[in-house]
Amino acid sequence: IKSGVVPADDKINEYNTLVIEKLLPYNYITHNAVILFTTKLFESIPQIKTFYQNYYPLLIIDEFQDTNCIAWKLICNLINPATQLLFLGDPLQRIYGFIGALPDIMTTAAKEYSMQQIILTRNYRFRNNPEMLKLDANVRRNAASDFKVVFREEEIASLPAFYGQDQEDEAQQISTYIKHILEENKQSKIAILCRSRGINSSVLEKTLSDTGIDYFYGMFTDEDESYVAFHQKCQEMFINKFAKNKNINNRALNSFVQEVKKAYGDVSDKTNESLLTLLDALATKVATDYAIITPEDKFSLLLDIFENRQLRQAMEYVNSNVIISTIHGAKGLEWEYVFLADIEKWVFPGFLCQKCSEKSSIPEKCRCHLPSNMSNEFYKLLIEELSVFYVGITRARKQVYASASKIRINNKNETFNTCFSCMVNLDGISLVKAKC
Repeated sequence: IKSGVVPADDKINEYNTLVIEKLLPYNYITHNAVILFTTKLFESIPQIKTFYQNYYPLLIIDEFQDTNCIAWKLICNLINPATQLLFLGDPLQRIYGFIGALPDIMTTAAKEYSMQQIILTRNYRFRNNPEMLKLDANVRRNAASDFKVVFREEEIASLPAFYGQDQEDEAQQISTYIKHILEENKQSKIAILCRSRGINSSVLEKTLSDTGIDYFYGMFTDEDESYVAFHQKCQEMFINKFAKNKNINNRALNSFVQEVKKAYGDVSDKTNESLLTLLDALATKVATDYAIITPEDKFSLLLDIFENRQLRQAMEYVNSNVIISTIHGAKGLEWEYVFLADIEKWVFPGFLCQKCSEKSSIPEKCRCHLPSNMSNEFYKLLIEELSVFYVGITRARKQVYASASKIRINNKNETFNTCFSCMVNLDGISLVKAKC
């Protein structure tokens, strides 16, 4: 189904048949099947497609860069010559290629439907921080120029960094700086973002605890069994409570949260503990951000969150000043300060380091400056890696910090010498020692 921009009809029919024969008899259906059944219905009965094309004269799609081939097929079925289109997105923030987000989808859409591309050039998030503005711009310029842009000295952005002798030292330096930030302003919101969960992030968690820093654990993934089961439980209880009477107000929503907590009783699993905290945060988010929408719209909003496992989007309303999360899990969120941990060779750009002529070199920072004779395939993979790095950078409103250590530990508990990744050694970026 992932092959091509639009999945082939024979693949769709094969998939739909499997769902009909294997899942529907047990009252199960997949998210993809809901979309593919709908597109099949549109194509089999044109009157239905025409009705919905007329019913939705304007389509607005946010985060369009993450559209996959199945969603794109549905979108195409909803468009007729009179449909007005507004697609919002940033190709450099396409970080879901590994689960099917289509490359060049924004260019494809613009060409297919003669859309005008409007490129926004002013970054309001960093408007009061000239160095962050330069950092943001320089990463984008590298991506746009195939990493061949030449920067003047005054254009180079400084990126504050920590470099530890080992993982413990790196984590200790991060903890020390976080304490310094909180001493200056107890209300500061701080995120520590890692590429993935593993031994290195566990070292960081232990150091935070040992140094007395209260933090929110957000290192779960969308595929974790506990994460999936929690959303399913919430969805079931939510439907049972509100399906007949969609009168959702703050009091009713807080009552629902308490019922979920009671259903879980005493939890010892840290993922479930965090998810219960996120449920509280979701109630706060709805009361704050969606106070003016109707109870029926609140019902649809919350049901969509539970169906699509989107509780993590309430993370910005968690009471903890410090959170630790993956970069992918932080997509769409922002904090005042962000620490990008383990920005090391073989972590960024990961497996692509195998193709680098400098893969065996371990200086203080990787000096490969990225291959100058990249193949088209390698370039696309590298852009995906750069996109993850860029998303991490742009979660910060005030300042981002990078950190690495001389020793990397893999998930087999093996240790290797390492150094700062080439991602922080791009032309236009200068690492400077972070100061407390």
